[in-house]
Amino acid sequence: MTSSSNTGIRDLKLSSCSLFFHWALANKLVLVLTLIFSLLLLLHFRPGFRPEEFNAPATGFLTLCRNNNNKSTTNEEKNALMSGDKHGGMVDALVSALETDDKPTIRFYKTATFPPFPIFVCENCKCDICSHTLSHGYFAPIETTIFRHILGNGVCGRAAPNNLLVDVGANVGYFSAYAASLGCRVASFEPNEHPRRYLEASAALYDPHHLSWKVYPVAIGKEEKKAHFTEEGSWGVSHITKRKLMQVRDLEVQVVPLDSIVTEDVLLLKIDTEGYEASVIAGSHNVLKNYDVQNVVVEVKNFNEHVVRDFLFDLKQDGRFTHVYNYFEEYQKPGMDLSTFDLHEATMYDVTDVVMNKRYEQELKSEDFWFCKKPFLNT
Repeated sequence: MTSSSNTGIRDLKLSSCSLFFHWALANKLVLVLTLIFSLLLLLHFRPGFRPEEFNAPATGFLTLCRNNNNKSTTNEEKNALMSGDKHGGMVDALVSALETDDKPTIRFYKTATFPPFPIFVCENCKCDICSHTLSHGYFAPIETTIFRHILGNGVCGRAAPNNLLVDVGANVGYFSAYAASLGCRVASFEPNEHPRRYLEASAALYDPHHLSWKVYPVAIGKEEKKAHFTEEGSWGVSHITKRKLMQVRDLEVQVVPLDSIVTEDVLLLKIDTEGYEASVIAGSHNVLKNYDVQNVVVEVKNFNEHVVRDFLFDLKQDGRFTHVYNYFEEYQKPGMDLSTFDLHEATMYDVTDVVMNKRYEQELKSEDFWFCKKPFLNT
């Protein structure tokens, strides 16, 4: 009885050891398979796109991630991607961006604005708007909040009679995308092909059929002509020049008056053209005089020179604006909670009297201006 019992116990122990051994082998196999699968994922999603932030529903994008390893995309690859692109040229714009000399890392990013919105931006590129957005979660928080004040609260609903943003100097489309996310129709103007690729990609993401967000590859000016456009430093300071400059990258761009394109009321006209704003307004007289332009947000260089002050006066008169505000932008202020930030907390001055009566002896404070037909301060 004892011998039989010992034999049974020994067999049980051997069986238990055998089960443990097989369990260990199985789990080791699972571990190895997990490591192999993880390695395959890493190889599949190489740098160029960040899959943890990328969820754009476009056919062919996994192929694009797979093929992009900071190398050129072949025509066959590009054609295959474009044939599967259901988002109005989004893939084509991003493939073109990947083929530039900078070899950028493209990010599909959701901002920390209120409300947040998705946008295509880049790293390893000359985009100051991108670097600010990626590091802070937003760009130009005061102007962003002005946009929310004007366009938010359902103002840009489909039934709204005046829900058009005109974005002159759109760059990669930060403000255009914000307006589109709020339901506005958008007309974006950007002559520089490098930031325009990201602008076009975001526009195609929001509006594949190009019905409510249109991108124009032109500059806005007083008259139709060709002009020199210099790209020195970041894309945000690129601008039109009177003559071709040596030692900097110079492009020839098409200039057209805004009057030749916009023939309707405008909720918000945004102008950021690095010193070319007077020419932009000169080509927008019919829009300002014959249509209801509710707001203009404009960056103005050399704002205390008399000729520029005259331009501000003409803008106020042509657009029949009742209020002009001068504000300080907080480009270098991180950590702002734009969901709770109140525009009354911004450093903003009512300069309506200074502009309207040409009080040259009173200096303006900043290059950023907001022309509107409804009072903001003291409300």
